[in-house]
Amino acid sequence: MKFRILITIFVFVSTFALGQKDKDISRWKVTVSNTTAIPGQELELIFSADINENWKLYSSDFKGDIGPLPTKFGFEKNEAYKLVGEITPVKPKKTIDPTWDVAYTYFTEKAEFRQKIKLVKKDYIVKGTIKGLLCSSKDGICVPFEESFQVN
Repeated sequence: MKFRILITIFVFVSTFALGQKDKDISRWKVTVSNTTAIPGQELELIFSADINENWKLYSSDFKGDIGPLPTKFGFEKNEAYKLVGEITPVKPKKTIDPTWDVAYTYFTEKAEFRQKIKLVKKDYIVKGTIKGLLCSSKDGICVPFEESFQVN
């Protein structure tokens, strides 16, 4: 509980310290693996991020109760598709956090996540949000971010 409170305070203070600079730290792009997929077929949504030098983005494949906050993907409900499985990070780096003495995964420079969906209808729109935390390896400042996405 103490760690949650400390990380919340740290994130809150970091937000004020850097304001809206998170838009400059990472740039997101969402594409689909198969633009000609038809109902009944699966395709992958590909979430790619370019990350500025000396910054890292926490991955999505660890529990958020260890200190660093994992990246989370939210999908608006839509009858035109169904999510298949969980979001999958592609080749994140892994390390042990010295403060919490636990392993976590992260990305530097480039990040990629994939989500399989099954099409139910031909015309589909996938909307949602990406929330996460970017941290500087130079000064330790962390900046929370939230990006909206739409793909069809």
